[in-house]
Amino acid sequence: MNRRWFGVLLGGALWAPGVWAHDFRAEKLVNGVKLATINTYPNTLTFTFSATNIHPTLESLLLLAEDPLLTACTLTPAPPLAVPVGGNITYQCTFPVPNFEACEALGLLDSNPSTPDDTVSFTNVFNIGWDSGSAQDTVNVLCAQERILSCDDTVYISTASSSSSGLPVGPSRLYVFDPASATLALQGSTSLPYNALAFNHVDGFLYAINSDGVNAPNLIRVDANGSGNIIAPLVTGAANTALWGAGAILGDGSFLGFEITSNHLVRVNTTTGATLSDVVVGTPANFRVADFAVNPINGLLYGFNSATQRVTIINPLLGTHTDFVLPTRINGVLSVGNSMVSAVFTSVGELFFYGSTNANVNLANTFYSVNLVTGALTTVSTGPTTQFADGATCAFPPPPPVGGNGTPMLTRDHGFFGSSEEALSQCLAQGPISLGNLGTVTTMENALGVLWANPGIAQNGEVRSDFEALKVRVARELLTATCNERFFGAKAPSLTGMEAWVAPSRMMLEPALKLLEKHNRSGQRRAVPLNKKIWKLDPLLGQERAVEPRF
Repeated sequence: MNRRWFGVLLGGALWAPGVWAHDFRAEKLVNGVKLATINTYPNTLTFTFSATNIHPTLESLLLLAEDPLLTACTLTPAPPLAVPVGGNITYQCTFPVPNFEACEALGLLDSNPSTPDDTVSFTNVFNIGWDSGSAQDTVNVLCAQERILSCDDTVYISTASSSSSGLPVGPSRLYVFDPASATLALQGSTSLPYNALAFNHVDGFLYAINSDGVNAPNLIRVDANGSGNIIAPLVTGAANTALWGAGAILGDGSFLGFEITSNHLVRVNTTTGATLSDVVVGTPANFRVADFAVNPINGLLYGFNSATQRVTIINPLLGTHTDFVLPTRINGVLSVGNSMVSAVFTSVGELFFYGSTNANVNLANTFYSVNLVTGALTTVSTGPTTQFADGATCAFPPPPPVGGNGTPMLTRDHGFFGSSEEALSQCLAQGPISLGNLGTVTTMENALGVLWANPGIAQNGEVRSDFEALKVRVARELLTATCNERFFGAKAPSLTGMEAWVAPSRMMLEPALKLLEKHNRSGQRRAVPLNKKIWKLDPLLGQERAVEPRF
């Protein structure tokens, strides 16, 4: 893992006692320790530094306390200060670190002229001096990129900006695309222009190629917050002016990149950045793909060949490609002049594209499912228009966790089931839903009534008592927990005192509500599997159909 160190100078211009002072000891901590690691962002570093008078009999005078890094920090009380025997002066300052790149940039403040560097430990020394000697102390912070939290069907989309000449420039932005709402949620950005995005299931990072059509390209790693970190220069047979567009990760964790200028396909070691192979696939006249993805079932690459308007299959080792026999149809109509800028495979072998439409081949804004037999594309949803875009998802299962708890749970809140007729229908198809001593739900309308019930006011306009409002909230969360178990396999928590023959009470319902709310929100960071085909969320339709039961 590519990591960088920096040492933080606290009181870097010295704390210096007068000539008559006797003895000080300098001490410095970051987050209460000498060595701290940051791998989640945004983060805050808390620095503590002190000068202790260690002379056995005399007080010492502190004349200067200064910190060039933490200029916004007020050092109170300010020197000059007389410090008694055994006494100390202690200051505490906080330093915000919004992302990995900001953390790494602190290495530029180091006094070592060779930094920042991948292997150099950034060390600044805090010195204090007095008439008969001096002392020093340091702290170090390790900046590490933040891993993606889970390997699932989350669809990542990256975009880059464009120069006046039409070449990619920074910043590049990382988004999560939600097919159900057709929205892009910004995760973060980097100053590096990049494309050829791919998810590495082995280490939980995204990888891409930093290229701008002018300078030599680099393999980079992109973290969960969109921060980019250069791994190594990309050494290939392609010219520096080549534009790299497609990226994928093979089952062994190696990276594949493809450039659309001279059609070089390279395989790269993601740890070292070394090029493992370099082959040419077809020619720009007969083979043009903006992105591809690895099918986890057979290990082959799939993409859309815009030169022939067909889905195409590439052998990643041999560099050969074979188009589907049938030309691609989009929603039953032959594709003409289209390009698919993003391709993603799910772990069960389902392929999706994000690209243009016959109505406008210049705008990439539509998410498609792909028929792997015919090559036909079917619209899933229409989202925002993207530029220099690429897509990625986790297609291979990650390595088993070391001492971990396995795959994290997947859940959704009541709003999801109240907005998705498909998910709620599948939940109800498994039979009536028992709400314990609060009743039973058997119909779609009653289920929606429970999910969308207003705890404060009943559907007939009556104001609910506090206890009635509590029952409404518990019923809603209990129905949601049942559907999370039936639809996602997240086992609902066991509840005591909710049996049908037990009269509901506040003492029983309040802890049940806390437990259910925590459970239903615990797995919301995991993506809904694409094979669930939840392509539409419509809360208004759910609210219109809701028939509130009596609680």
